[in-house]
Amino acid sequence: MSLRLPQLLILTCCAGGALAQGNEARRTCQIGRIEAKDAPLLDGILTDDCWLGAPAIGELVMVEPWLGRKPAERTIVKLLHDRQNLYVSVWCEQDPDTVRNSQRVRDARLGTDDRIELMFDPFENRRTAYYFQVGAGGSLGDALVSANGSRFSKPWDAIWRAKSRKTDDGWQCEIAIPFRSIPRKKGARSWGFNLKRYMRDRNEEYQWANPSQSVPFFRISEFGTVDGLGEVDGGIGLEVVPYVAAGLTRDRTASDAGWEFDPDMGGEIYYRVTPSLTFATTLLTDFAQTESDSRQINLNRFPLFFPEKRDFFLDGESYYNFGSQFAGGTRFLPFFTRRIGLSNGNPVPILWGMKMQGEAGPFEIGLLDVQVDGTSSTGEENLAVARVKYALGEQTFVGLISTNGNPESTGANSIGGIDFYHRIPEFIGDMDLQIAIDAVASTGEALNDDGESFGIDLKARGQVWSVQTGTRWVSSDFSPALGFVSRRGIRQSELEVGFRPRAAEGSAIRRYVLEVKGRRAEEWEGAPQSVSWQIDQLGLEFQSGDEVSLYFSRKFERVTDDFGLFRSTRDATTVFAGDYWATRQGIRFEGSDGRPVGGSVGIYHGDFFDGRSTSIYGELDWRASRLVQLGAGYRSTIADLGPGREFTTHIGTGTFDLFFSPELSVRNLLQYDNDSNSIGWQSRLRWIYSPGCDFFLVFGSSWQRSRDSQGEESIVPTEQALNFKVAHTVRF
Repeated sequence: MSLRLPQLLILTCCAGGALAQGNEARRTCQIGRIEAKDAPLLDGILTDDCWLGAPAIGELVMVEPWLGRKPAERTIVKLLHDRQNLYVSVWCEQDPDTVRNSQRVRDARLGTDDRIELMFDPFENRRTAYYFQVGAGGSLGDALVSANGSRFSKPWDAIWRAKSRKTDDGWQCEIAIPFRSIPRKKGARSWGFNLKRYMRDRNEEYQWANPSQSVPFFRISEFGTVDGLGEVDGGIGLEVVPYVAAGLTRDRTASDAGWEFDPDMGGEIYYRVTPSLTFATTLLTDFAQTESDSRQINLNRFPLFFPEKRDFFLDGESYYNFGSQFAGGTRFLPFFTRRIGLSNGNPVPILWGMKMQGEAGPFEIGLLDVQVDGTSSTGEENLAVARVKYALGEQTFVGLISTNGNPESTGANSIGGIDFYHRIPEFIGDMDLQIAIDAVASTGEALNDDGESFGIDLKARGQVWSVQTGTRWVSSDFSPALGFVSRRGIRQSELEVGFRPRAAEGSAIRRYVLEVKGRRAEEWEGAPQSVSWQIDQLGLEFQSGDEVSLYFSRKFERVTDDFGLFRSTRDATTVFAGDYWATRQGIRFEGSDGRPVGGSVGIYHGDFFDGRSTSIYGELDWRASRLVQLGAGYRSTIADLGPGREFTTHIGTGTFDLFFSPELSVRNLLQYDNDSNSIGWQSRLRWIYSPGCDFFLVFGSSWQRSRDSQGEESIVPTEQALNFKVAHTVRF
């Protein structure tokens, strides 16, 4: 299989010339207006006088498993607002014995619980929205959604409150969202709006506007409208977040293994220049409270990817996303925030940073400038990115990106690029078509920094069929110092087809699943590097939420230079240059999240370069109660590449979490891998003592597993750290 660029361009031009069909009349509901003195008491009890006469948004419609049906259980949702807050009440009728309410920590994964999800588009631009979810157990979650639902920034956190409680006839919740927490269009009388309810016991989903199995809930252009908003008070738009922190660290391998004390203070200031555009600055930024990275072992010659976890960079990250990150099946990020303030996983002090992000009319803007301190291996550097998108309509935008700076201090480096996105609803039947195109060039002082990249990605999705195809070209000299690129010097193309028909009503099976994928990577000059096709899934999805599937792949790979993998207590295992064919097969099972005990397991076996390997993984989660939850995970690859080239990898994780309330939690993570032979433990206490105000206490310890010359094994303690941080938000 070979997807050629001219063919893709022809298809894109044809698609871009098609006219999007006009939207049908949007569903509309009303929001009531009250005075602050009449605001509801946020206790999850819906007996306040203000709720009695509040307008309801109307009935929801079933989406899963049977589209368009009237739900067997009622859901009554009402909206109110005063000058300061937007209020929502939700009553979910249900047999109380079937209510799933195991999660109550902030930003929990709520696939296990009954929940409500709300989305607001305060600009009514049908591109950007703010997402809120409340679980029956009291967990709160939020996210920033952009690019008409294509970008989902879950780490975005707003200041808001909600209270849930189980009742004799189901469960209910109350929500209060301050207008100071969400950017909005000045003087707006209406917002875009949608809502969804999940019933975990029966794996049913109900939706208010645009109930569809082919169009995702996050598609902002398909929202309904909430009307009747009056004058609101967003304050002057100033938010000050000072912090104080201190750390105790010690190196237990040193001759003087005493504790070192490191006090710190700094903070962040946010100012809403307009209701939809925010300026932020940070001084002496501290990330001591950040969660540890998950362990990985590299079993190929391409770099590993670790996601961003630091709050300052996660806030508004969607404004900096560019192009298609996976066009052609290869990861491509011309700007990646982990290049700032980190070097080989080790912190680099950030002296100050500034950013401006948000919306201004048809423009989405993301500007970031950070000054990092020097280290023993790098100098003090200024690192900056500018990202602008211009909306040509609800379904179309064009954008520019530019970065400048080199965190490795090896000379000047910058990139510039342009991207385009367009969506055609109902392109073929119920399938839409999404088109993403980007082109980027890099330049710098190094001889191999002047390069370019081009990507195109086409996605079509419907209720039964899905198709994705695309290509990514990356020259050998393309070098974005502030980006992440999986492979250089390639032209890689991919075609993926999915077929997910539904079973007949009354069956224990909900749908059948078939996903087939083909991929081809060539050198920039045209010689093949790899060719593969695979049946990624051939399986069943059950009404219970369980899934089982088979896997099969056939792959050709050309290794141009010897490389080593799996460095443990001995030298790396060498993979020699040459051509390799590999056939692999496997089976995997994923259990439903609706049970107190859930998890997944899989096993894969087949060729591995010039030998064989078997890979297994297993994950187990036990929600013992709302207070105690435990988890365990294990991954292993048993490889045999010939005499003296056998090895077995191990990655083990364990979690023990305590959730005392939605505001107070303790998370414990234990990890081990036999590539680094390091054992790490992190215990992280978080207390939200007031919305927007956090206290963190984080303890970490590590040990090194080693073997001496006589073969005696030992576990030696290496490092310990204790950090606390208090961050307090003050709004004006």
